[in-house]
Amino acid sequence: MSTSKLSSLKSQLTQLRNARDGVRLATALTSSFFWLAGTLVVWFVLDYSLNLSPLHRGLVMAASMPVLVYGISQAFSAMKGWGASLIDTAISVEHRHGIDGDLVAAIQFEQGQAVGSAELRSAVVDYVAELKNEINIFEGFDSKPTRNRFLGVGLIVVLAIGFCFLAPRHVSAFFQRLAFYHVNYPTKTQITSIQINGQPVDLSNPSQPVTVGYGSALELQIACDGVVPTNCRVALRDVKGEQTEAQLSQDADADQQFTYALDRLIQPIQYQVFAGDTQTPELSIEIIPLPALKVELAATPPDYAIGIQLSAANSSTHMAVLAGSNVSLKAIADRELNPPSLILRHGAEETTYSLSADPKQNNSWQLDSSSGPLNNVQETIAYELTAIDQHGLQPASPIRGTIRVVPDRVPNASLQTIHHIVLPTASPVLRYRATDDFGLADLVLRLDIRRPDSASRTVEVPMKSFADAKPAQTSVEGEYALDLSQAALEVGDLVQVTLQVTDFRGGAGEMIGKSDPVHLEIGDESTVLAAIAEADKQSEQMLSELIQQQLGLGESR
Repeated sequence: MSTSKLSSLKSQLTQLRNARDGVRLATALTSSFFWLAGTLVVWFVLDYSLNLSPLHRGLVMAASMPVLVYGISQAFSAMKGWGASLIDTAISVEHRHGIDGDLVAAIQFEQGQAVGSAELRSAVVDYVAELKNEINIFEGFDSKPTRNRFLGVGLIVVLAIGFCFLAPRHVSAFFQRLAFYHVNYPTKTQITSIQINGQPVDLSNPSQPVTVGYGSALELQIACDGVVPTNCRVALRDVKGEQTEAQLSQDADADQQFTYALDRLIQPIQYQVFAGDTQTPELSIEIIPLPALKVELAATPPDYAIGIQLSAANSSTHMAVLAGSNVSLKAIADRELNPPSLILRHGAEETTYSLSADPKQNNSWQLDSSSGPLNNVQETIAYELTAIDQHGLQPASPIRGTIRVVPDRVPNASLQTIHHIVLPTASPVLRYRATDDFGLADLVLRLDIRRPDSASRTVEVPMKSFADAKPAQTSVEGEYALDLSQAALEVGDLVQVTLQVTDFRGGAGEMIGKSDPVHLEIGDESTVLAAIAEADKQSEQMLSELIQQQLGLGESR
């Protein structure tokens, strides 16, 4: 009986409790939304108006985060009373209507939570059952503020959607900047690219500096798009904090492009570009030493010239080598480089080669010997060596040099005699001398015999051979008695004697040097004696003149 009397009242109390819980939750959520939306608006206004750097963005967010946490915690304080019991809800209704505990007592009697006589329980329940028609359980409950809150949330959402539709790039840039990406808000003027000496600057990562070699020229190229101004400004700051600015005009040969140049940069700088209504973050240029590159040359002469060094190896960019030598070239750097390029010039012909890494030495490269461009060098070669490191820097100037070929000279020979008129069977004494720069092989006398009534003929008389001499014989002189009896000469013959000297090249194209010819006339005994007498008379005259000169010394005039 009691259950049927209070079921309607209990149902109304349950509805009231659920409605209050809904209002509490809605109040907490909408308040948190207002706090979060307000914080985002403040962040956007400060970031957009002040163009905050990532560091300053982080500081603003860190400073405002306690306020946001406090606001959200206050918003969720509205959840106090969430999940109240039916008894607590009944007590609040009693306070609202001034009922002295009968409502709570009736519910407790029905639930068996209170002790009393049956008459008392029945009386209280009946009284409350009749009272439910006289009181409004929902009196004092107002959900209108909650509806207003949802209207406010809806209005903010509509405004946000409208802003996203009207300015999607601003919204995207804002949230990227909240994530500390290096992006700028859209502007009428856009700086599309910056190049430092041809190196592109990563505008999305301003903390990444561009490297420039010490003492190198600086050329800063700025490309703009959109509403391009006629001028832009570059602000520079050195390591001492000293600042300077430069106004740039558009390049005459390239619209929408500005160029700033320095002849020489010797210290790192920070710079910032301002163009129209946009600007870059502060960017950096670092100074690093230029790479140093040196070349080592070594020559291996032909086998016949082993042990003869024309120039010291590994000492210069220039080298003199003997024709037919093999030359090795090695490049050594002070840091890691891309494989150097070698340009070889033979007269007007020019060929480029890539050097390969030397497995035995770090930062060292050598010319591949299998290609053989410097094997068996026969003519002077000019070379040029260039390299680039991982920063795009190269030595202050390319290494240039020459491999000069020193030819193997023709041997020198001389031949002399005193008597030029001899008998057919005589053995005239010839004074000879022969020299070569790297070694002699053979000495041969060549006799060209001319007879008035017959054709000329040639007879060769071997003198000496030095092919197996160790060390190589480079100079020889002496006297040689030429036996004419083997040449079948006759009176009246004319004999031209020439000394032929062959140098030693180990079979690699020997060269022959010749002396001036010595002319012999074949005569009979009377002719030879007359020639000797004439020679003696000339000798006596020369001796007399010499004595006269000696006797005349010291005489007074």
